[in-house]
Amino acid sequence: MDKPFLYDQDFYGWTQQQAKALEQRLVMELDWQHLQEEIQALGRQEYRELVSRLSVLLGHLLKWEFQPEQRSRSWFLTIREQRRAIRRHLRQNPSLKSRIEEALLDGFEAGVDLALRETNLPLRTFPEYCPYLFDDAIADNFLCDTRQDWEG
Repeated sequence: MDKPFLYDQDFYGWTQQQAKALEQRLVMELDWQHLQEEIQALGRQEYRELVSRLSVLLGHLLKWEFQPEQRSRSWFLTIREQRRAIRRHLRQNPSLKSRIEEALLDGFEAGVDLALRETNLPLRTFPEYCPYLFDDAIADNFLCDTRQDWEG
């Protein structure tokens, strides 16, 4: 079965065949075009993971700041969890640090949407641009102090 056909018809089978060819250093058996595409897709996936986590964090920080009367243990724990996950993700993918500003912008847009969905606040309540610096947003003591227990 030729490589492009296998890629299109049985992706899992293709991955196993390519892994075996890499392991055995069978250069002629490698599907270079699709390997390149898949490796690039893996990089995009890591960026999307960062943006996704930032979206949740920023959305909850917005809720925390602009709807203080509704603060909850759930919000507190979500902020704590996302901060930790973002720091861990960046430790595992340090090259993503070069895209922090872009990720913050992308994450903020989705974070505003999250805050709108989960509050009764109008769009005009929230800033047009992200009011938080990245290092502040992921700092345990910024806005919502997650260094200690919830004290609702």
